[in-house]
Amino acid sequence: MSEYIVRETGYPGTIKQEIVQELVRCKDCRYWYGDGYCNKWDNGPGHPEVLENDFCSMGERREDE
Repeated sequence: MSEYIVRETGYPGTIKQEIVQELVRCKDCRYWYGDGYCNKWDNGPGHPEVLENDFCSMGERREDE
């Protein structure tokens, strides 16, 4: 089941929803190498460990799936 990032605009009673993009979890991302390592962010000093169910705006779905 796909997940999407949705933008809501308007005010109560007239909310409009617009799909921004498909959400890509770290475990499905081309930059994910497991064990908390994300090649996109390098995870060097000062970068937090990444969990497989996390996501970010820079995520790109792997092609090998």
